[in-house]
This record gives sequence, C-alpha cells and structure tokens, in this order.
Amino acid sequence: MHRCDVCGGLWCQPEMLVHMKREWMAEAAIDTGDPRIGRKLDKFDDIDCPLGHGRMEKVSDEDQTHVWYERCATCGGLFLDAGELTDLKYVTLMDKLRDLLKGNRG
Repeated sequence: MHRCDVCGGLWCQPEMLVHMKREWMAEAAIDTGDPRIGRKLDKFDDIDCPLGHGRMEKVSDEDQTHVWYERCATCGGLFLDAGELTDLKYVTLMDKLRDLLKGNRG
C-alpha cells in the first residue's frame, strides 16, 4: 500500500483492500487524507496507473456502489481517493436505505 503525498489517496492491490476493510481501525491509521479533497478528485477520470500501465478505469465497489475508485486493467491495482477506505469499511443507515430504494436487498 502506498499513499500519495499530494492528495492523500491510497494505491494498493485488491487483496490489500480486502485486508484493510477487515482490519479493525485500519482506516484511522491509513486513510488519513482529507476527504473533502478526495470528493473533489472524484470528478477526474484521467488518472494513470502509478506503475506506468496507462489510464485506469473508474469502477464502483460491489457492496457500496456509491463509492467509485480507479482500477488498472493491467496490474489490477486500485487507487482510492482520501476518505474512500473509511466509506467502504462502514455500511451506514443511509447506505442501507439507498440500496433498499434501488432494489438491492444484499
């Protein structure tokens, strides 16, 4: 896992994201960037893979579909803007309501 010195975003492999989501209080130690900056960066679609594989694709999380992050189609690496790990870790009442309104019962 690596953190961007400029925006506070996180770069990791998918298995590390699974581990961070399960690890108690991982977001408090790892997701330390400013979520307001992260929300502003959500508007950008032209993010390149830090390993030089070209443009990454924007994907939504399968469990928290309102959270979008970038994925490299070549290496599978993920880039989460500041605050997205914290959002992914916790399913709120608003998340459950959003899913209910969309017809997702999972």
